[in-house]
Amino acid sequence: MLQPSDWFNVWDQVNQLVTTMGKTKPVWFGMKVTPEQRRKIRTLAEREGTSAKEAVLRLVEEALMSSSSGDPGESFLSGIEDLIGSVKGPADLSTNSRYMEGFGE
Repeated sequence: MLQPSDWFNVWDQVNQLVTTMGKTKPVWFGMKVTPEQRRKIRTLAEREGTSAKEAVLRLVEEALMSSSSGDPGESFLSGIEDLIGSVKGPADLSTNSRYMEGFGE
């Protein structure tokens, strides 16, 4: 049975095979899932008001977008910009060797 990490590789290979001249043709892409996995997919689809297929495809798209975004606007630093300079202390802790004692040990 395919693991979630394998789905992306399979999906990418299928997508490459069916893309011709910029147009993608729908292809059959079936996989075996356990009854529990099927129940979870159906529950998710019902919760979203979509089909099971649409729910799974949305999750695949979200996972691919979040793992390969590389967008610097989504960095940790961009989320805390308002905190920069809000704490008193040296601008760079490495300016005083006392702050660096034991670092890396």
